[in-house]
Amino acid sequence: MSGNSVTKTVVPKPSVPPFTHFLAPKFWLTWLGIALLVLIAYLPFRLRMFTGHCLGIILYSLARERRYITQTNIAICFPERSAQQQAKLVRDCFIENGIGLIETAVGWVRNPRHFQHLLKVINAEAMQTALAKGKGVILLGAHYTTLDFSANLASLQYPFAVTYRPHKNPLFDAFMLKGRLKNCNGVFDRYDIRGTLRHLKKNNIIWYAPDQDYGPEHAVFAPFFGRQAATITAASRLAGFYDSPVLLVRHHRMSGSQPYEVEFIPFPESFPGDDEVADATYMNKQLEVAIRVQPAQYLWMHKRFKTQANGKPDSPYILVKTPVHKIDRQSFNTMIEGTKVIEEQHIKNLTRQLDNDVLFRILPSSDTRFFAAPPMKLFDLNSRLLRAKGIGSVTVDSLFIIKKADFMAATYFPLPGTGLQKISPEEIDLKALAAFLDQVHQGGFYFNEIRPAKLLYDEARFYIANPEELRVFPSSICFADRCDNIQLLLNKLELSQIQRAQFIELYTELSGLKNEPAFTQLFSRLLASR
Repeated sequence: MSGNSVTKTVVPKPSVPPFTHFLAPKFWLTWLGIALLVLIAYLPFRLRMFTGHCLGIILYSLARERRYITQTNIAICFPERSAQQQAKLVRDCFIENGIGLIETAVGWVRNPRHFQHLLKVINAEAMQTALAKGKGVILLGAHYTTLDFSANLASLQYPFAVTYRPHKNPLFDAFMLKGRLKNCNGVFDRYDIRGTLRHLKKNNIIWYAPDQDYGPEHAVFAPFFGRQAATITAASRLAGFYDSPVLLVRHHRMSGSQPYEVEFIPFPESFPGDDEVADATYMNKQLEVAIRVQPAQYLWMHKRFKTQANGKPDSPYILVKTPVHKIDRQSFNTMIEGTKVIEEQHIKNLTRQLDNDVLFRILPSSDTRFFAAPPMKLFDLNSRLLRAKGIGSVTVDSLFIIKKADFMAATYFPLPGTGLQKISPEEIDLKALAAFLDQVHQGGFYFNEIRPAKLLYDEARFYIANPEELRVFPSSICFADRCDNIQLLLNKLELSQIQRAQFIELYTELSGLKNEPAFTQLFSRLLASR
């Protein structure tokens, strides 16, 4: 297909603010980064690839949270791979992203015609057929590392518009917008539906990537690599306005004289249908097939499974830091206005019930003990560490630092179950309790204080509602600490001598410590002390 088969339609483009607006010192570091990208963009091809490879290794070493997100996504989407294969794929993802960042800079800075010979187009006939219908074309892409570079090369033959989300850094956003406007015949904010539709109505091409999690609004839950993911329905709605044909576009960096491949894969004419979930399921399935061509070139650093039907407690990204918000006292008073206190241990240690059933916890911002971490920090951190090891605990949604106050606050989700203090000793499932306590100890957690009211039991599972009262060790805790916790728990539950003996026998058997002389000796003293 020749480059003259599609006419470049002139459409209003968003204006790029003058770069002279960004001369303040706060932008100097960004300017330095942009200067480096521009410099690298003019390096020879092999040197650019090497620089991107090194950048990826650096990012892999430093970006711990992004590495964790990538590891989580890879574990979810490629369970058939061994731990070693998954670890290699994670590392390769960062290398590909490093190379992709350099390629993006090249696409924004240099004329894509210099690299047109590197592009290989597969199934160009599908694009020709789609444009012949005169209803515009929707290209469904995905966030591959070659996104901007491949798009710039493809735009030479098939001029199209793109949707984008503005960057938080205004200088980098201006740099990005200018680079994209240079090569596209339209750039629309992802919320500018009217502008997108006007462009589509003129038989133009819209490049749209529906593979990120923007929350539950305007989304349905559909499987993506075997796990439910919030999938935006904008693609189906856009296609439905003018009955526009939809093509999946796959673009990867391969080997050979034309390493950059762009392939057009037509969707059936029945897409979109009447069922948004069915449409989303089909779309995700096609994206899966394309991603598997070069899985390391997909943007696995994005929290694709962040939004879940049951909310944040089901999010797989447990160890991602909890958002922290700084508010003044007036905003704090507004938040708690009309709420009721459901538990109060102290004026700075209480829990409120918010209108949306989320709980609001208040704890001191510092500890009276020397070198001890603030209780609220432990409440948040320990809860995440517990859940990461499969132990039930609270899920903190947000943390709040109240200005000029000696306490902090957190919103978190209520736990299921009944406190052990409300269950009679005869009705307690001793085996489940022993297994739970062993799991806690094996995970390296020690109860500074055991409160039966804060150990909740529901459907054979226990939950810890007061994670701030745990001490965390790098490995399983010692025999003496285990014995101390068990003695404290048995005393608090007021179990009979027979029940105590049953519990200890169950614990030693489940923990694999039945033949440990040092441990059994401690337990024999524990039984004798009753």
